[in-house]
Amino acid sequence: MSEKQLKKLIFKKKLLPLILALVMVLLLATGFVFANKKVQIAVDGATVVISTLHSKPEEVLVQAGVQLNSNDEYRMSTPKIIDGTVISVHRAVPVTITYQGKTETILTSKLTVAELAESLGVKRVDTKIVPEERTKIEPDMHIQVITVSEKNVERQVPELYSVIRQPDPTLEKGVERIMQEGQDGSKTVTIRQNFADGVEVSSQQISEVITEAPKPQIVQVGTRDMVETSRGSMRFSRVEVMQASAYLPTDGSAAGITATGIEARRGIVAVDPDVIPLGTKVYVQGYGVALAADVGGAIVGQKIDLCMEDYNEAMRFGRRSVKVYVLD
Repeated sequence: MSEKQLKKLIFKKKLLPLILALVMVLLLATGFVFANKKVQIAVDGATVVISTLHSKPEEVLVQAGVQLNSNDEYRMSTPKIIDGTVISVHRAVPVTITYQGKTETILTSKLTVAELAESLGVKRVDTKIVPEERTKIEPDMHIQVITVSEKNVERQVPELYSVIRQPDPTLEKGVERIMQEGQDGSKTVTIRQNFADGVEVSSQQISEVITEAPKPQIVQVGTRDMVETSRGSMRFSRVEVMQASAYLPTDGSAAGITATGIEARRGIVAVDPDVIPLGTKVYVQGYGVALAADVGGAIVGQKIDLCMEDYNEAMRFGRRSVKVYVLD
């Protein structure tokens, strides 16, 4: 081997460790770069960004100086720690919960009412949670877990009779005659009762079965609107049964003038204007056709005073119940 070749061999042997050392340094530096991760930590209303080599979230939180109390918890945006992971720290807050007749205050870091209910093992069947499950947990919130149930009960209740009204042209308008008395039947109704914590809060009927049919009431209703008078048949709009009395033309005033200003005479009657308006023509049973044109202090309601020109006739008439036809 020549001297030149020998020198070259010696140089290569000296250079090899340097190359190996450089490769190791590069490998270590590259590994460090890949192992180092930037992580965001959202805690107590602030966001902290740190670079970490840790892969466990608890270690990352310790590195960031975040202390978790016994009821606090954290959540990660990714299944494991990687570059860009966000760790959200949720501090426990006090809430009051009422369940199965007991009320207690607990500390929870759950985000929603549903999460808290699940963590407490609350049965989701046959319960109602107030406020609703999607509601966000707030400090000092009162949560009620209400046990709901229902029960069907049967009750016997009356089935009310109906009224059948049959027109009858032989009866005067306004007159009714009962031809058959009504009688209630009975039915069995099924009621669904709804309970909250054992207290009935509502109910609704879900079915009914007639056990005894009712008997309808049948009523004949008069439709005849004509009355026979000394002046022939006259049409009327309604009939009033009134207490009638008699007076003389000068009983109201010495001049014999009515409240409407016309002369009091036979055929003039005093009425309550709220019952029969002044100026209305009427037919009074046992008296005849008349004009409602006067009033009287004692003539209130279903009363009528008939003007008569003969004292003896007025005395004989006295007081009696009469039909008063209000003519069209």
